[in-house]
Amino acid sequence: MFKRKIKKETWKKTSHVKPKIYMSLFKQSSTKDSDHHNDFESILDQELYTVPGTKTKITWADAIEATLVLGSTGSGKTSGPAQYAGKAMLSKGWGMCILCAKPEEKDRWVRYAEQTGRSKDLVIFNKDSDLNFNFLQYELDRTGDGAGEMINMVNILMNLNEQNRIHQSGGDGKEEKFWDNSLRRLISRSIMLLILAGKEVSIHNMRKLVSGCFRSDDFKVYNEIINLISNDEVDPKLRKQAVHDLETWIQASFFLDVYHKVNLKDFESPTKTEEARFVLDYWSKEFPNISERTQSIIIESYNGVIEPWFGSGILQEKFSGGLSDELWPEDIIKRNSIVVIDYPLKEYGLAGIYAASIYKTAFQAAMERRDIKRETNPKPVGLIIDEYQSFVSPLTDSLFQVTARSSWVACLYITQNINNIHFVMGSTNPLPKAKSLLGNLNLKYFCSQSDFDTNKWASEMIGQHLSIVERVSMDPKKQLSKSKNQQLMDRISPDEFTKLKTGRKANKFIVEAVVFKAGKTWGKNEENYSIVRFDQRI
Repeated sequence: MFKRKIKKETWKKTSHVKPKIYMSLFKQSSTKDSDHHNDFESILDQELYTVPGTKTKITWADAIEATLVLGSTGSGKTSGPAQYAGKAMLSKGWGMCILCAKPEEKDRWVRYAEQTGRSKDLVIFNKDSDLNFNFLQYELDRTGDGAGEMINMVNILMNLNEQNRIHQSGGDGKEEKFWDNSLRRLISRSIMLLILAGKEVSIHNMRKLVSGCFRSDDFKVYNEIINLISNDEVDPKLRKQAVHDLETWIQASFFLDVYHKVNLKDFESPTKTEEARFVLDYWSKEFPNISERTQSIIIESYNGVIEPWFGSGILQEKFSGGLSDELWPEDIIKRNSIVVIDYPLKEYGLAGIYAASIYKTAFQAAMERRDIKRETNPKPVGLIIDEYQSFVSPLTDSLFQVTARSSWVACLYITQNINNIHFVMGSTNPLPKAKSLLGNLNLKYFCSQSDFDTNKWASEMIGQHLSIVERVSMDPKKQLSKSKNQQLMDRISPDEFTKLKTGRKANKFIVEAVVFKAGKTWGKNEENYSIVRFDQRI
């Protein structure tokens, strides 16, 4: 009532304000917003680099619209355009997150940092470092909106499930939706039960929880024991035996210990009590009543996600306990640090993909929470991924790319061809999904390419123009006649991409690439593309 009264009185007072004052207030607000907008525009209009051999500048604004570098193996895509763009980001003092796919990548970026005076900003996260990143602890400990939200932890684990499936089979199927939803519920209810019980949320505890959960008639037995203990009319000897049985069971079962704590706990609010009942019902009524075969498949999927954590591998050592300050994704913004995730998949296989994907997902979520307006000296942040096809999260990456520009994240993705991305997009409309994702990477460099589909895609994207075609014909009397007419022709034909120079000594270390970005023009004729040359020795 009091709040409504205040609002009413305020409305009455402001209703007498003259229109001129209203307009003045509006103009002040608009001016402030406009000033912020203009400040940001002037920052983003800064030059990042000039494309070699042209006068066309790539600005910060261009970079946060994302860059894609395509080229066959040995085309010079990494040592040409990618090196040029990466060093430009370093020289401007940007924070960066770099995922390594190959063993030599870390050393390359260390060298780039030395050459650009950024060595002090390097944070190398690998098996030899003293750093750790417990992503579950990170989600619980971080501050800001959405901190401690269970869904963020679930999403990271579901992304790992997707990576696992892609790595093993190259995609997914329609039937996976049911299993994914079932797995998501099992993961979320595991995390919720641990939180409600005040237990550490860790992969180890999640595994112990599920391995001992109620199956078939277990809950019925538990309920009977509880009823015996709580019934004063029952023979004391039976009650004592029931207490002993329950204590013995709890000592042997981590799940029962956690479940029983939550079941007996008095929560501080009706909402929390309702949440606890919801979670308890899942473990006591919903999951035990699923058919045994379905249960087994869901648990097997669950174990498949967390299995790489067990043993003496990098996930157990580096991603299970501890949270190093240097690895907080938000600090990449605050400190302009260069975080290199050095677990090459060529050495670590699936564990390396997991390691990179965990950090990448946490990084992307942190960047989406970024509020540029609160920063005093905002700069873009780079996300650099070579062999991008190995780290694609089809849904997450597509959604992230839509918002990356507003978060000032400059993505630089390097891969061989569009079919690499097509292959990991699942079985439902994979090609449109791949083209949609790649289409949102606005600045494109096409290096030497042997993949027909990629060359055709690039040629069609660059488009056609009217060209004068001259025809010569000879009549029966052997008289020549000439005619000219206009015809639509490819601006650059698919076969031209196969002729581009690939660097190394044989080509005087020059890498050629076709550059394209909608809205940019190149050269005196203001074409919408250009063939540019990068020196590998910069």
